[in-house]
Amino acid sequence: MLKSYVEFRTELFPPCSENTDEWEGAVWGRSLATYLNTELQKRGLPSAGIQAEDWGYVVNFEAPFHEDIWLGCGKYDEYPDGFLLMIEPKNPIIKKWFKPNIDVTEQLEQLIQALDQILQQNEAVHDVKWWTATEFENPKR
Repeated sequence: MLKSYVEFRTELFPPCSENTDEWEGAVWGRSLATYLNTELQKRGLPSAGIQAEDWGYVVNFEAPFHEDIWLGCGKYDEYPDGFLLMIEPKNPIIKKWFKPNIDVTEQLEQLIQALDQILQQNEAVHDVKWWTATEFENPKR
């Protein structure tokens, strides 16, 4: 099973929001998503910009990555300086009605490897921990 969640700690990415009334003053993850979008492109991955959600931000991808792949970026409340990245889909086999299954394992592995390099090579990032979906959703910390 692929590790689709990664938590880490850093002071690099402060909260920000384009519309403070809509988001109660702060949504964490915009500066992180912008940073990751740029760093992933530098490594040859087809990241295609970010979009706001009510819980954080999403980094989108374009071809040749499958359209169902995206990266969620948000605050991780376990720590005051904690962040969480969520890779979707969690299952590398995408099932479509009346169509053959689509295996995106290779694309997800490329994304995981690139994210790990980005986080490990940044000296301001620490306490990096990867989780499978099962480990994250059923913690035995």
